[in-house]
Amino acid sequence: MSDVTADGFLLPQRFDAARLADSLGGPSACQIDDTSTFEVRFFDSFDWRLFQAGLAMLRIASPQGTLLRLKPLEEGKVEEVFGFEPMPAWPADLPSGDLKEKVVDLFEMRVLLQLVQVQVEVTELRVLNEDGKTVVRLQYLRMVCRAPHLDEPRTLWPRVRLLAVRGYESELQRLSAHFAEEQEWPRAPECLFSEAMAAIGREGGDYSSKLNVALHPEQMAVDALRKILRHLLDTLECNIEGTRADLDSEFLHDLRVATRRTRSALTQVKRVLPDAVVEDFKQRFAWVGQITGPTRDLDVFLLELPRYRASLPEAMAGDLDALEEHLHAMHRSEQGKLKRKLMSPEMKTLLADWHAMLEAEALPGEPGWFADLPISRVASKRIWRMYKRVLKAGRAVQFDGPPEQMHELRKDCKKLRYLIEFFRGLYPEKEVKRLVKSLKVLLDNLGDFQDLEVQADKLRDFARAFKNDDPRHLPTVMAIGALVADLLRHQQAAHVRFAECFAAFDASENREIYTRLFKETRRQAS
Repeated sequence: MSDVTADGFLLPQRFDAARLADSLGGPSACQIDDTSTFEVRFFDSFDWRLFQAGLAMLRIASPQGTLLRLKPLEEGKVEEVFGFEPMPAWPADLPSGDLKEKVVDLFEMRVLLQLVQVQVEVTELRVLNEDGKTVVRLQYLRMVCRAPHLDEPRTLWPRVRLLAVRGYESELQRLSAHFAEEQEWPRAPECLFSEAMAAIGREGGDYSSKLNVALHPEQMAVDALRKILRHLLDTLECNIEGTRADLDSEFLHDLRVATRRTRSALTQVKRVLPDAVVEDFKQRFAWVGQITGPTRDLDVFLLELPRYRASLPEAMAGDLDALEEHLHAMHRSEQGKLKRKLMSPEMKTLLADWHAMLEAEALPGEPGWFADLPISRVASKRIWRMYKRVLKAGRAVQFDGPPEQMHELRKDCKKLRYLIEFFRGLYPEKEVKRLVKSLKVLLDNLGDFQDLEVQADKLRDFARAFKNDDPRHLPTVMAIGALVADLLRHQQAAHVRFAECFAAFDASENREIYTRLFKETRRQAS
């Protein structure tokens, strides 16, 4: 079974198999045989994890059977799985083998999504010599693309493929030269994936949750900030439908990150937007954080369950079954509430108002003091101030101090990271990448410290849902108790690692880069 490879030539749009045969001399020189159909469906994650790895996954279905193929977009080894139905939603449900292992490693918690369906009609033709022998086989192909966001299908250019017949390779070469030089037909695109994506108005990698906003150093601060906020709004809106449908947990995660970044941009890039605008939308986006929080918390626990089970003695792993059922029941309830709230009048009005604000020619209220300043000056000032705040707070953390010190430091580190990510296009990428990497190590440590504490507290709450006087629940409560103890031990270990992580962040090499990029840039712009 073969998929639609991209070799061959594109034909005029109304050029059918009969006209192709006539152009080659009619029935005595080219005979038309059978016509058959099959379909090709391309898959990837919502955030293009296969494409980013240089791979394409396609499922080919024909009367002969079904084939799943994982192939490089350029050259490389092709992995295939034959004969299975239906196409699974989760990579973990794919048939065992190398293909599954590669996809599972790349996708992690993401679901397989169909990108485009290509319906193919193939008409076989045979080019004959004077003795009536077949010297070249041709395939005339018509292809139609369908995608969920399209009301009507999109038609690709018809094409002809040339297939060699053993002993007559020179005939194929002559016919290929005839199509290219005399007919002047263009070569078909090398990649059907890219062609199908373009037909439905998309391109590989057209969504990413990462911030990558092009800014000019002399751009007015208000214009640069609105550009960043529009990018974040696009990300938020892209993830609403997947969150409502609960396709996978990363839709809600990306929606919440875009929301947090929006609030951080409003509150940390000070005196650029009018105060009334900041105050209004800061509160309204805080509401988005509140309505999405409970479902996200349950997502995290469900994702952690396999690790929880693995941390217990094998004899106790099954004692978490009741907890898993409890979490799924709570998740269904919270997901239902979230689905309604994301389509509520409040949410629709917030998005409409925010769109209008970001696209308005003039913002309402008194302009911010720094609105007309170059963004490089404003960005450097804010990053430098937050960096100094992180240094001061981190150096004050005591090993035996209250957990609140670590929690507050984490908040400041997240603000610093967001600021650097907002404006990273203004600074040398190599050095910014180094700063973000060291900051991420520190944030991971602080995040572990807080998340482990939060998980332990939540698990205690879950344990209270099981009646202590019911002996059937005793194994579950005991297993949860063992988990809590294990989490608190890991939290203590994270506390011990903090000194090392912060020392790496506070290294002299890092301090030199922060000073040169942000303090000196700010001084030069003043």
